[in-house]
Amino acid sequence: MMRSHLIMEASITTGVCNGDPADDLKMQNRTIITKMEEVEIFIKSWEIEKSFDVTTRRPIRNCTEDNCTYCMELLQKWVFAPCHKKVSPQDFCEKMWVNNTYFENYECDALSAYVALCNKHNICIKWRTPDYCWLACPDGKEYQPCVQPCDAKTCLNKWFYEESSCSYLREDCVCKKGTILHRTDSDLCIPEEKCVCTDNEGHPHSVGESWIGSNKGCCMYKCMENGNIIDTEAGCDKQPSPMCDREAEVIVSVIEEQTCCPKNICECNMTLCSPIIPVCKRTEKLTVRYTPFSCCPQYQCECDRSACPNVTRPECREDQFIVEVKLDDTCCFSYLCVCESCIEPIPECNEEELLAVDLSTAHYCCPHYHCVCEENLCPSPFLNCSADMKLIKKRVLGQCCPDWNCECDCENGTVPSCKLGEVQKISANASTACGCPHYICEKENVCIFQEVTVLNPGQTLIQYLDGELCYTAKCLQERDPNTGFHTMNLAIVNCSQKCESHQVHSPSDGQHSCCGSCINISCPFYTDNGTLEIYEEGSTWDSNCTKYECAKIGVETVVLGSSVFCPPFNETECVKNGGSVQTYHNGCCKTCKRDERICQKIMVRTTVRKEDCVSQSPISVASCDGKCPSATIFNVNIDSHLRFCKCCRENGVQNRTVPLYCSGNGTEILYVMQEPTDCSCQWN
Repeated sequence: MMRSHLIMEASITTGVCNGDPADDLKMQNRTIITKMEEVEIFIKSWEIEKSFDVTTRRPIRNCTEDNCTYCMELLQKWVFAPCHKKVSPQDFCEKMWVNNTYFENYECDALSAYVALCNKHNICIKWRTPDYCWLACPDGKEYQPCVQPCDAKTCLNKWFYEESSCSYLREDCVCKKGTILHRTDSDLCIPEEKCVCTDNEGHPHSVGESWIGSNKGCCMYKCMENGNIIDTEAGCDKQPSPMCDREAEVIVSVIEEQTCCPKNICECNMTLCSPIIPVCKRTEKLTVRYTPFSCCPQYQCECDRSACPNVTRPECREDQFIVEVKLDDTCCFSYLCVCESCIEPIPECNEEELLAVDLSTAHYCCPHYHCVCEENLCPSPFLNCSADMKLIKKRVLGQCCPDWNCECDCENGTVPSCKLGEVQKISANASTACGCPHYICEKENVCIFQEVTVLNPGQTLIQYLDGELCYTAKCLQERDPNTGFHTMNLAIVNCSQKCESHQVHSPSDGQHSCCGSCINISCPFYTDNGTLEIYEEGSTWDSNCTKYECAKIGVETVVLGSSVFCPPFNETECVKNGGSVQTYHNGCCKTCKRDERICQKIMVRTTVRKEDCVSQSPISVASCDGKCPSATIFNVNIDSHLRFCKCCRENGVQNRTVPLYCSGNGTEILYVMQEPTDCSCQWN
């Protein structure tokens, strides 16, 4: 231990000098101080009253193994200046500053020791701030840097308490304004009105306050104005019974310890659970889980990898790698050889080429591809050859598509198509670039009647030309200078045959008969009541579940009939499902009309998925579906339409927990989803 002589009213010897910072604040009774607020106790334990002269020899080596520069910098701050004359910073740092390594981490402890020495001289140092070396006090107390009274005001001495000043100041945590200590040996600060009664557990109570006096049972006590504690009974109100919605959950009445009143709670009755346990497959094992919706255990068959058969790893080709695949209807896995990604890119072919695969490499993961010329994809030649030339195709080495050019071809030269009454001849004056013959058309010695009939001079032809008039045409020997053909002599014969309104007169197709017959150009139809109706060509109508059409067959119109086809219809099933029977096709066919469903909550069967986790089977999930009203009304005040629309949506939602099986790691998770409690039409 280091002994020294300080120039103060009290001499102190502090700590153990062994180079270990952990025991530097060890008291004489070998207790080690660990809290800043207990530094004053550490100083008192080593304090020596100067009733006699203490002379010690300064050792060759003291505890200071490092310089005190940082210690001095701390104490030279203005807040410590009032104390420098009484407690020298130089002497304090030489005796207390063991080394920088320790006190740089515990500088608040060192400063607290310095301030405690200042307090011995009744010097108040307000050095702590909320962000620097702040002293945290217990609940109900607050930090005071300079406290004078020796004894605190408590519930026991409040009637005769007088503040007494100690011989020195101190830092301390004191009760907040308006509160006093409950007991001298307690840190509990309370309002004075709670000092009236103290129970057997040491808890304070105010006048009229009631409490339970035992951990078990229901012994109620009440604090009286004179400080007496009397027994009392609990006042219990009728409590509503809870809703026990979980499977196998029943209502049980118990006594609540906090209030000593009966209370109904929900508890599980396992005897109400189903005793059926599923039978698992050979590769599965039985597991038991519990859900928030049921007291009963949930049995489930899960994969048991240890029961899976041993599978031999196959030997894959060099362009493949091995993967694990799940076997059908089991949780076991097998091996499969899978192709590696292809590195060599597939070639990009031209427009006239097709991509083909090398058959010798077709069985590999990455077969070899090459481009093959497809002449049908080549563009058409943009050449227009003259009449005495033809288009010739020539192959070019190293080129997919051929070259095209025009070459002379007299055999395939253009020969004019002569009209009726003309003859084809070779022109003696004209010739082409290829030297091919040039053909022309010359008129023959004939008559042309209506551009369809050829008559030789002296021949006669009977033909209709207009309405009921029959024309007789005769070819004469003279030529007509305007047409270049022979002249014709026409004679008129009037046919007196009359046709009905839906008919027209058709001339005779024979050369020896002038007048022909009447043919239909529209369709007559007699209805059930004997009325005649006329339908134009292309018209359709229904009668007695038969569809009729006025169609032109050959040169005249006829009536075609076909039965109306109706799809199968089950009238009983329609009425059973809430529909009504309606007819169409003029009453020939029937159909079922169902009224649109109003908004309501429906159940939809679906499989819940979350990443690689999925429900074991489809579950019923509540949804909202149906029709809601909507309208638009013109408002003259704003000169515009107001739109009203209601949507089929939820009145409220509730959480629902669904167990999901995760295929990635073979575990089961509980997925919380929301579903509607009820549905109705609401304003959007």
